Amino acid sequence: MKLLFAALLAALASFFWGYISWMVMSWHQVGMHDFKDEQAVTQVIQENATQGRGIYALPFQYKPLDITSPEEAEEMQAKYEKAMKDGPFMYAIVRPGKTEESMQQNLIRSFVRSFIAAILLGALMTQLTMSYPGKLAFAATIGALIGLGADVPDWIWFELPTRDLIVNMADHFIEWTLAGSVLAFFLGRELNVRNDH
Repeated sequence: MKLLFAALLAALASFFWGYISWMVMSWHQVGMHDFKDEQAVTQVIQENATQGRGIYALPFQYKPLDITSPEEAEEMQAKYEKAMKDGPFMYAIVRPGKTEESMQQNLIRSFVRSFIAAILLGALMTQLTMSYPGKLAFAATIGALIGLGADVPDWIWFELPTRDLIVNMADHFIEWTLAGSVLAFFLGRELNVRNDH
């Protein structure tokens, strides 16, 4: 029960930080850019994103078929590498049509995500025997680990700008340091003699 209560409070801290990070600070939006002719780009997407909502890549690396000759496969790879080098390059989540999703649904999903993550972090923290600063450092390390696992691959493989990489990693670090400060207050054992009795 203590874990669920602590996770609920930590989820509130995580959720509140998300509001500050995205709505007040706006440091994520600064890295976003518009297209010169949005209407033209919209038309191109609607006409060419024929697989519906999903992840699209430009250029797309087609895999050679079994019947493709080695020469043709080599030519396909050369064309792809040239297109990658010359640009444009895009790796994007695309929704070509309408959606029924609402802000209210997304806020609920966001809080549930924070709550589940806080439960998992809290479950790890219950196993710790260290001081409050030590447990807080543990939570901050988890935040840094999330950034390394989730954001750095996008920087390595999908050309995420370095500025956005730093913002995203800082966001994770701050979020789970804040949430961890709540969890550390309720969970784990302190390094003192009283805990041995």
